[in-house]
Order: sequence, then C-alpha cells, then structure tokens
Amino acid sequence: MPVGQDIGTNFLVSARQDANNQIKVKSIRNCYVEIDNESAIRNMLTMSSVSFVEENDKIFLIGDTACTISNIFKRDVNRPMSGGVLSPGEVDAERIIKVLLSHILDKAVTPGEFCCFSVPGNPVDKEIDIVYHSAMFTKILGSLGYNACPLNEASAVVFSNAAKEQFSAIGISAGAGMVNVCLMYKTIPGVSFSIIGSGDAIDSAAAKATGTSATRIQAIKEKGVDLMNPTDGDPRTIREREAIAIYYKALILKILGSLKDQFIRNKRADFELPNAIPIIIAGGTAMAKNFLELFKSAFSTLKDWPIPVSEIRLASNPLEDIAKGCLVYALNKESQNK
Repeated sequence: MPVGQDIGTNFLVSARQDANNQIKVKSIRNCYVEIDNESAIRNMLTMSSVSFVEENDKIFLIGDTACTISNIFKRDVNRPMSGGVLSPGEVDAERIIKVLLSHILDKAVTPGEFCCFSVPGNPVDKEIDIVYHSAMFTKILGSLGYNACPLNEASAVVFSNAAKEQFSAIGISAGAGMVNVCLMYKTIPGVSFSIIGSGDAIDSAAAKATGTSATRIQAIKEKGVDLMNPTDGDPRTIREREAIAIYYKALILKILGSLKDQFIRNKRADFELPNAIPIIIAGGTAMAKNFLELFKSAFSTLKDWPIPVSEIRLASNPLEDIAKGCLVYALNKESQNK
C-alpha cells in the first residue's frame, strides 16, 4: 500500500491505509543525543526499552528519549535536519534519519511501493539546495524498498484539508525549520515558496532572550502557552512564555508580509482567481493555543491583500495532515499507474 511521509525538522510522520481503508499514523521526534558507549549504560537502556543506535564507542539516543534527556541535563539535542533540510554539519544525519524512518515506516511490504514524501519550497530569504535534500531522501526511502516521490509540503496541506473546495486553497505549513506556502487551484500549484525560520527560530530567540536553552523553551512551549495571554500559567516560566509569544507574533507578521510580497510579485493575468479560497494552516508551530486568533488578528490589519480569502482555519490535525496529504497524492499516483 502507498504511504505518505512528512519529513519534518522536529517530527517524522508517516500515514498509510490499513486493510479496512483506515488511515494509520505513526510519528517520531527527529532528534538524537550522543553518549559514551559503556556496557552498563547500554544494558540499562536495553532493559528500559529505550530506542538507541550503537556505533563503535558511541550510543545515539533517538526520538522523545533524546529530548527528555537533553531537557533534564540542560543541553540541546542534535538534529539530523535544520532549517527544513538535512543538516550539512551533522556527519551522522543520513544514518540517523534512516534509523528514525525505519521506526515508523518499516521496509516496503512489496518492493517498489509508492512513498510520497514532503519537501520544502524554494526559500525566498536564503540560498538552500532543495535538490540535494530531495535526492537524499529519495535514496534513503529507496533503501527501505520504496519508490519515493517528492511533494511540496504546503500543497500536502491542501490535499488533506481542501476536498470540499476542490483542492483550491492557500496551504501554509509552519514547521520547526521553515514556513512553507503554496497557492493551489483545483490541484494545480500556483505560487509556492518557503521562509527560513519557524518553531526552532522561536525557541532559539526566546532562549537567548531569557538566558536558557532552546530545548527548555521547546518543553515549555509544548506544555502550553496562550499566545494571547502568555502570563496565564506557571509563575516560574512567565518570562519564557512572554518571550515565546513575542517571537510568535514576529513570525506571523513575517509570514504575512512574505505572502503579500510574493503574491503581488507573481500576480499575472492567468493568476486571477474566480472565487475566494481559504487559508489553511498546519504544522506543529501552529498548534500553540490561540495561534489562529493571533494570525487572524494580524491578517485583519493588512491592506490591499492581493488574493480573495474566504476564511482562515487550522488544518483538522496540524501535526498529521502533511503526511495524510502526501498519502492522498501517493494513492492517486498509484491509481494512475495501474
């Protein structure tokens, strides 16, 4: 059966149909921590059923365990990916990614099964080699037995959430490393691009402003921050929550400014839409409390918005719907090839 795979900086998420045509989703945090390979430690990890990779004199803790250990010992995790693509400075990135993917994908049941995976659009604010990133994941997924094909990450949001609009929408994926945007009309992509800096940038900026680690900021953020009222909560983390809210607002303003600029720059006679379309937002960064309200509030202040918008809404499941959109595309691709 085909599979949809979201290749996210913070999470890897897979989606596939079971024998009853129900969509099953698996995910794993895309990170690791390196520790010394000592027999006592290795035995304890095995007894605890902790996911790890053993390599010569090193052990790599992966997934949620890595994040938890890093937070306890006040250190940042290692990421196989940064800024939405494979980390150029991480020599173990390819090997770790393959291990992480094998935890949620397994090998293809039948060699050559379709696996549609998400890739970012070309950034408007930085030079990044998307071609290399896409080719490397085609290779990694191919080594697991899949016939892999890339799909723009933001278009996957539209495929999974805009069936009632005949797949016509502005899809936004606010992940950890990038914000991806795609205007799609009846399955045909129009303008697509990405912006560097998203959830990870918020974590890093808030950590620097408050003198703590990005991993701690991420943990506070995931426990819940009300972006419209960040002081509401644990008094011990008010400064961190206020910083998180400040940088969230800055990110939303950057997203909207880039959207408006790119749409105006790309507007042509064949680009005129006959009707208003929704803006649909997915990604882990969009899951913060009152993110949608903050986004709508910022949008309401804009003037001369070039694209008619019917509504602004969150994806039905912001963390899973990119993988599900990739699955929709993979199922369609398989049916065309029969």
